[in-house]
Amino acid sequence: MKVNELITADSVIARIDDFFDGVFTPLEAWLPKRSEQIRERTTKGPMTGAQLVSLTQPDAHEMLSNTDRPLYGAGFCATEAVVSVGNPLAWWQGPDRALLASSTFGPGNAAIDLERLEWFRVPAATGERHVAGPFVDYLCSNEVTLTASMPVFMDDAFVGVACADVLAADLEAEMLPLISRLGDALLVNTRGRVVVSGWAGYDTGDLVRGVETGEFALDRPVHVVRSQRHPFLLLVGANSAG
Repeated sequence: MKVNELITADSVIARIDDFFDGVFTPLEAWLPKRSEQIRERTTKGPMTGAQLVSLTQPDAHEMLSNTDRPLYGAGFCATEAVVSVGNPLAWWQGPDRALLASSTFGPGNAAIDLERLEWFRVPAATGERHVAGPFVDYLCSNEVTLTASMPVFMDDAFVGVACADVLAADLEAEMLPLISRLGDALLVNTRGRVVVSGWAGYDTGDLVRGVETGEFALDRPVHVVRSQRHPFLLLVGANSAG
């Protein structure tokens, strides 16, 4: 960011779009290979969670190591048609690229139904990429997180999602210097959850009501700029810059 650079609400939302476009770039590049890998591996039937890990690790590690975005974790979550036994989530995270291992994934009464989570459910339903969050990621990092996910298909059949995580703190470090130059401003998701706050009294995860109606529950009118590619809005308070 240049000190004398003109910062407007439109330029900030463009930066946010560019940031998440960069998060999706390695996922998009992986999709054709992922589909072919699943095709080849499942010709004799579903695989196990351990086999999914072995198949996924090289590409997930490469994704985490060769990106200019601050990705915290990355991997693939398969449907039951692909993984019938064991953990359907092959996931690596943190500076040491540690494999996430948990007995709470997969079949069983105590298991977490991953397919009901937003980062899986929305791409499965829409066939489109999605950014879920911010949410506290109790499955993986225990941090406030945003998950970018893309549906993976094999012969038009949905077989899972390729995902990458960004910690909300890392996104804030990238975007708050810009957002703060607008005065009172909030980056929120389409449900009204605050993603990055440059407005005193609002923190990441707080709810701003009125996204659906455009009548925001704030103390003044706001200028609204919506992302055209990702589920975010930038709200800039009246009498602020932008």
